[in-house]
Parts: sequence; C-alpha cells; structure tokens
Amino acid sequence: MTIQTPFPSTPLYARLQSEGRLLDPTAWHTCTLFDVNFTPKDMSVDELTRGFRDLVVRLYSKEFTEARRERFRRFLRESPRRQP
Repeated sequence: MTIQTPFPSTPLYARLQSEGRLLDPTAWHTCTLFDVNFTPKDMSVDELTRGFRDLVVRLYSKEFTEARRERFRRFLRESPRRQP
C-alpha cells in the first residue's frame, strides 16, 4: 500500500506541476510513497492522508490478515497438484 507519488522527471510530476498541484516541487523528502506531496482532486490532503491510514489499518488488521491467509490456504488445497 502506497500513496501515488509524483517523482521528479516523470509524466505524473510534469502534469501535476503544470496543473499547479504540487505542494512543494523541491521537497524531495516527501517522495516517500507514504507522504502526500500534491493536492488531490475532489478531496483535501488531510482526507487522503486519513483515508490512506484508515485503509492500511483495516487491511493489516488481524481479521483481514487471517482472512487472506485462509483464502490462500484454501487456494493451495484446491489447486491441482503438479505431477513430477
């Protein structure tokens, strides 16, 4: 899970820069994949940050992790076995 990050010299960076949506075009320390360094459309930076954190908490909760493990185990049990 990461936040979309406009890295310098990428088409995304150029587009957001041309739209005036980069928060600080020289703040390289915010290119972490976990920090918001642009103004999103249709929501605030705080809304994106909170939504990202909430999603990470839910996805990595014990319940979700156990459910994913069980689905994977079931997949392995039901997969055709390869013959040597």
